[in-house]
Order: sequence, then structure tokens, then C-alpha cells
Amino acid sequence: MSEAQVTIIIDTYNYGCFIEQAIDSVLAQDFPADRMEVLVIDDGSTDDTAERVKKYGSRIQYFRKPNGGQASAIN
Repeated sequence: MSEAQVTIIIDTYNYGCFIEQAIDSVLAQDFPADRMEVLVIDDGSTDDTAERVKKYGSRIQYFRKPNGGQASAIN
């Protein structure tokens, strides 16, 4: 039986002031980093979210889409 992998999805819209805290909280979890993927879905933010996320480099995957609401970001 293979070990489980965890995917964390963080959706955001103009929450640049909170995005680093959310990402840092996920990365601080006691779970092997090589078995965890963190997806940040930016739902068309117009603030500094994209700039703040860049510092995490390859530790996360960042996706930006046109604003369509939380449900569309998660889908």
C-alpha cells in the first residue's frame, strides 16, 4: 500500500495581507514536505497577493484566474 499524499488548496481574492500567514501555517505542519503539495488559487486579486506568493518559489504552486468567485477558484 502506498503512502498517502496531501494536497492543500488555498483560494484567495485580495487577501494579500493574510496569504503569507496561511501558507506559512501549511508549511509548518508536521507532515513530510515531499508528500505535500500546496496550491494557491488567486481568483483575480488586484492587491499584492501575487508578489507576496513569489517568495515561496517551488514550495507552492500558484495559479491565477479571472475573478469568478470562491466556488470557481476551488473547482
